[in-house]
Amino acid sequence: MKRFLHSDRGLAAAAALLVLAALTLVPLRHRVRVEADVFNPVRRLKVESRSLLGLVRPAWGLSLEGAAASTDGHGSFYLMVDQPLAFTVRAWPGFRQFLSMAPTAVTAHHALREEGDREAFRHWFVAILEQQLEGPSPAWEPAQRDCAGLLRFAFREALAAHTTTWQQRVGFSSGPPGQDPSAAFSRTWRGGFPTPEGLQPFAKGAFLRRLACVSMGRDLQSAQPGDLLFFARGGSRSQPDHAMAFVRPDVDGQPMLLYHTGPEGSGATRQEGDLRRVRLEDLLHHPEPDFRPLPENPAFLGLYRWRLLAGEPFEPLLPRS
Repeated sequence: MKRFLHSDRGLAAAAALLVLAALTLVPLRHRVRVEADVFNPVRRLKVESRSLLGLVRPAWGLSLEGAAASTDGHGSFYLMVDQPLAFTVRAWPGFRQFLSMAPTAVTAHHALREEGDREAFRHWFVAILEQQLEGPSPAWEPAQRDCAGLLRFAFREALAAHTTTWQQRVGFSSGPPGQDPSAAFSRTWRGGFPTPEGLQPFAKGAFLRRLACVSMGRDLQSAQPGDLLFFARGGSRSQPDHAMAFVRPDVDGQPMLLYHTGPEGSGATRQEGDLRRVRLEDLLHHPEPDFRPLPENPAFLGLYRWRLLAGEPFEPLLPRS
């Protein structure tokens, strides 16, 4: 009889633990939160569940239907909202919510509306790039001296107020290439580059290409100073995206590009890399085929233009998951 009593007590205790676990873990209520920044076209949608005893955790069995999105695998989706979206969020057990989103007015424009501002940005961006050939600016952090870091640095400083104090900080010794972009627009973009986590002062090359730029195709005939080329070497020796910028034409009118090679090696053999200015014609015959901007080259991702210079709508490109 005692054996049966002990068995019954064990079963009762196990059942009580199962009930407690169910009350603690099984989601009964769900909440959808949207994190947005008016200057960032990427929005984060986070779905949380709450159990009867109040435990809050990422939702189970989460899915999104009706819109392209990337996910972090922890209850969040990232959506590019540059046009009206309508979609459904589902979660276990039986949760379903229909949502719609519209781009904000600020997200929708993101382009310099005045031709004078566009040209001002181009002139300053190119001038700051070319200034680095004389020696890296003291304001350009050594840890950021690679191809993407060069673009980020020149982009930010092209939008700065180009005062005497700025010239001393950056070490800009040339004469002003033209007027400054308008203060209103500069304030908008000084907040940083769009990333899935919001506007950030740092954005890796892939985010610069996908979220801060507009694809102009693979035909280089339309390239202008300030436009960018992106490359990505794949296969078994996969490498990060590589970027180059068009600068002022050569004396004979031929297009020129400028880029940073990035560091090479590690430890005692690490080389910091350097800046190079190259003719487009020479680049088309680069010793490494991956760096030839030719339509048949799969490593050539194409010609890109900064979003703030683009006057046309563009197809949304989501970050890789």
